[in-house]
Amino acid sequence: EEEEEAECKKKFGAVPVPGHVIQPIYQEMMEVRENERKQGHEQRKEFLLSIQKPFSFEERDKNKREKKTFHRNMKGSRQQKVVLCCLLNSKRLMDEPRLMSSMTNKNVIKLISVHIKCRDQIGEGKKNVQLQIASTQQNPAQAGCPKVRSADHLGFLDEEPTFKPKIIPDVPDFKSLHKALQREALEKKQSQDVTRCQPFFLRTSALPARKYKKPPETSQVSKMNNLGRSKSLGALTLTSTDTLPTYITDAVRQRCVAIRKSMEIRESKSQESAEWLKSYQMRSQAMKKTVLLHAKLLDPHSSLKDVCNGNVQRHREADLQRMKDYMRELRDMKARVRERPYLFEQVKQKNAKTRAEQTFRRKLEKTGIKEQFVEETGESFRFDDTDTSSEKEIQSREENVEDGKKIEDVEDKSVKSKGEEMP
Repeated sequence: EEEEEAECKKKFGAVPVPGHVIQPIYQEMMEVRENERKQGHEQRKEFLLSIQKPFSFEERDKNKREKKTFHRNMKGSRQQKVVLCCLLNSKRLMDEPRLMSSMTNKNVIKLISVHIKCRDQIGEGKKNVQLQIASTQQNPAQAGCPKVRSADHLGFLDEEPTFKPKIIPDVPDFKSLHKALQREALEKKQSQDVTRCQPFFLRTSALPARKYKKPPETSQVSKMNNLGRSKSLGALTLTSTDTLPTYITDAVRQRCVAIRKSMEIRESKSQESAEWLKSYQMRSQAMKKTVLLHAKLLDPHSSLKDVCNGNVQRHREADLQRMKDYMRELRDMKARVRERPYLFEQVKQKNAKTRAEQTFRRKLEKTGIKEQFVEETGESFRFDDTDTSSEKEIQSREENVEDGKKIEDVEDKSVKSKGEEMP
């Protein structure tokens, strides 16, 4: 039992944790770096929110700054990785006794010295990080924080401005202001006085009438036309003796005469042109008739109108003839159909004929008479019958011809009536 317990302990016994697995110094460094990164990210975010300007050069500066910080962090991380690799290698060698026994004293001394140097470097790096954090907390302006720089540059925004303009906070009522302005404009408008004529007294009614001699032509024209005096002039003269008298001058009278003459000349010209146009139309119509008669006599060709009428008449006659032929053919067809027996009658007649021939032949065979003898005797009787039948047929044909003529006359009348009705 004791041996079994010892074996179980050997199998399931926990091996002590090696020294290279847990590295509290490295973890602390990573936490410090993560905190610094978060703080820088928040500071940049606040700075960007405080200064939002739509310029492209700020974005370029920001990208340059980010690249610089990234390269610095990369360089620092590479150095730390090299140091940590050296430490890990040295610890592994010291923990494994087999490797230590195989190595010489010089190699062991080198490994120990490398291990001590790496530890010293890690400690110095940690101290430097702590000093930097403390210095940033004490002197934030020296750390190069963008927020602090922006506060230095934008400090004038916190100061109260000296200039205070007068601003009306309420929105004015533009409609009421416009109405008031119009009212003021109407009140201020300068009203000009209307020109008033003062009363005056003209002594023209006391003047004697002007004496002038009438020319012979004007006197004759005035007598012929018998122009009456205007009522307006009489009314003006009768109203008062102080009004201005109106006299017709010689120039006005001559102008009226000239206008009247020109109107008469124009009317006479228009009348003459109308008469000439009527006479011209009458002469042209008479000449047109004579010209047409001469053209018909001289020109052997007929006119298009006559040709067209002739063609129409010829086509109409051809149509009537075609209709007659069609009606005749239709009548013949109906007669043939009417005279022709039905199909079953034809079959019966054919069957009856064949049966009669067969019975006739059988009887001739029984009696011993030949068919040739019967044909010869039958031809002699046929000639006698043909004479009598021919006379009857001739009479019947004559009667049929008369009936056909009557039918054709009736059909011709109907066709003519239809042709007249057609356009």
